[in-house]
Amino acid sequence: MAKSATKKVDTPADEPTPDTSVSPELTRDQKAMQLVNSYVPWAAGAGMVPMPGVDMLALTALELRMLAKLSEMYGVTFMENGVKNIVASLLATVISTNLGASLGSLLKLVPLVGPIAGIAATPGLYSAATYAVGRVFVTHFEAGGTFLDFDPRKTRAHFISEFEKAAAAPEPQKGI
Repeated sequence: MAKSATKKVDTPADEPTPDTSVSPELTRDQKAMQLVNSYVPWAAGAGMVPMPGVDMLALTALELRMLAKLSEMYGVTFMENGVKNIVASLLATVISTNLGASLGSLLKLVPLVGPIAGIAATPGLYSAATYAVGRVFVTHFEAGGTFLDFDPRKTRAHFISEFEKAAAAPEPQKGI
């Protein structure tokens, strides 16, 4: 009788084994915050625009675009004119509580050193403001809110808290 031999197939030890674990799907909140975080570096870029006023226009346009994307993600109707007023109100909160944003923009008017000082000051503030605007709206939309029932006065404390947290962070808030 002959023995049947099983032939072992040699596989290299360094051959990677496929990862069969399933990574959990991101929640809508997490996806929304990824979107917000993707706009933060662009806000810093808006702060580097050397012309005062133009930098604020760039920031406002950027935040409107971010909010349009968030509203699409949450199925909320986006109304540009109404949202412009909301963004202006939130940015006014930053300016009134932290004069750095407006002073950074105005510093750009001072001959020679102004543009350098302004460009050094505003990117971080614009990034923090964009993060805070995004975080406040993600929270509002997660609670079932819309642009129509958004009250900037009621969210002022939350906005300031998120702004201060983002301004103190060495890099954008990830996954929050």
